[in-house]
Amino acid sequence: MKTFVMIVAGVALATAAPSFAHGNMAPQHGGVVQMSGETLFELVRAPGGVAIYVTDDDEPLASTAATGKLAVTAGGQTRNVALTPGPGNRFDAAGLKLPAGAKVAVQVVEKATQARLGTTFVVK
Repeated sequence: MKTFVMIVAGVALATAAPSFAHGNMAPQHGGVVQMSGETLFELVRAPGGVAIYVTDDDEPLASTAATGKLAVTAGGQTRNVALTPGPGNRFDAAGLKLPAGAKVAVQVVEKATQARLGTTFVVK
């Protein structure tokens, strides 16, 4: 009986699925990723502006369910920029250009719970 239990335990260990940490840190939209707690933020710079993608606890956060803003500090000046809801979990700052070295603080507030989610990026 002892041998049988050891064999079953060995098979269970050999076939166990590997465990992964929350959040895929690889960029999904060609940007840069920051994780804050269980919330993943991806900042994407494009010719038409800046997009922020938000995933909370491995689930995309619908941009229509939250409000968002950026605080961009560059050249000794800070500018606040409102984010507009995009499709899915994307928040947009149309026309925004981020110079190298700029610090970008992201804040998203869930409308239903008023939970505040945020992080900071340094643009390279």
